This record gives sequence, structure tokens and C-alpha cells, in this order.
Amino acid sequence: MPRLRYSAESKEDLKQIARFIARDKPDAARQWVQKLREKCRLVAKHPDVGDARPEIGDGIRSTYVGSYVIFFRRAEVFLEIVRVIRGDVDEPEIEVT
Repeated sequence: MPRLRYSAESKEDLKQIARFIARDKPDAARQWVQKLREKCRLVAKHPDVGDARPEIGDGIRSTYVGSYVIFFRRAEVFLEIVRVIRGDVDEPEIEVT
């Protein structure tokens, strides 16, 4: 299983998600972030799951948790979570380096 690594952007995404949900429901915010991180761990175990997203970048794939989309890519020794965003965004602006 590749090691799991979060990009700086995905870490910030998770913080923003937690802050947004916590405005009304602090307990729900923790639960959602936990669900998202669990899915990220699952993806690290099974990196070929999800949908290929070549329009976003080479090797980028995505999977869903509720209304959130996790974008990730596999490197030689790790799986990187690139971004975590709401799925209702028409064209996500994701810069992949």
C-alpha cells in the first residue's frame, strides 16, 4: 500500500470544509472530515478506484464522499490527495504540479 500524502491545498480544503460545517453543526463537521479521511485511506489501499480525470491532469483520479470530490494521484511510493472540493462546482480549478 502506498503511503498517503496530502497536498497543502487538500489540507486547506479539509480545514475549510470543517469550518463551513462547524458554523451550524460542530459535531457534524468532525464526522464529515473523518469520513473524508477514511475514504482517503481506502483510496491509498486501492489506488485504481474512482474515475480517471485526464482533463485535470496526468494520472489524476477522483472519488466521492457525499457531495465532496476527492482528487488524487498515485506516485511511485505514495498516493497524494490533491484536492477535496464540493461536487457541485462546475469546473474545478485544480492546479496540478
